[in-house]
Amino acid sequence: MSKIKSALEIALERSADVKIDKGAVKKERLVLRGKTSAGRFLSDGNDETLKKEIRALFGEEREWFKEGLSTNLLANINLPRSEEDLGRLDLIGRGLRCMAKDAGAARNLEYLMGKYGELFRQYLENVRSLESQLRAGWDDRLRQKEERLRQQVGYSVRLSAEQDPEFGKVLGERLAELDSQYAEVLSQSKAKIRGLL
Repeated sequence: MSKIKSALEIALERSADVKIDKGAVKKERLVLRGKTSAGRFLSDGNDETLKKEIRALFGEEREWFKEGLSTNLLANINLPRSEEDLGRLDLIGRGLRCMAKDAGAARNLEYLMGKYGELFRQYLENVRSLESQLRAGWDDRLRQKEERLRQQVGYSVRLSAEQDPEFGKVLGERLAELDSQYAEVLSQSKAKIRGLL
C-alpha cells in the first residue's frame, strides 16, 4: 500500500530542484528600495538624504537603486493640468540631479528640466488657447439652442458651453490630440534623461 503524503511533503518534493537567483532577488530589493526613496523624496524634498542613500551604495547595487529611483521620478513627469503642477517639476529635477553621473550630466539635466518647464508652460497656453477658441466658435450654437429652449418652455434660458455635452466631447477629443503630440516629446526627453543617469 502506498504512503499518503501531506501537501507540505508534495510541495517540498516539487520545489527541491528550484534554484533561487540570489542576484535577481538582490536587484529587485534594491530597485524597490530606490522606488520607495523616490516616493519619500517627492514627499519631503530632502536632497541630502537622497544623496547619502546613493553614496552608500557601490557598483551594480548603486545602479539598481538608481534604476528604481529614476523609474519613479520619471513616471511623475506628466503633462500639467494647472500652473501648480509646474512646481513639482522643479522637485523632480532636483531628485534627478542627485543621480547624475557627473557635473556635466547634472548641467545637461538642469538644461533638460528647464526645457520641460518651457514645454509645459507652452502646453498650458495651448490648452487655454484651444479652449477659448472652441468656446468662441460655440457661442452661435448655444444661442440657437437657447432660442429653441425659449420657444419650447416659454421663458429665456441661459446656457454655457460646460452644459453642452457635445462641447465637452469635442473639447476632450481636441485635448487628446494635443496630449498625444506632447506625449511623444515627453517620451523622447525621458529617454535622454535616462542616458544622463
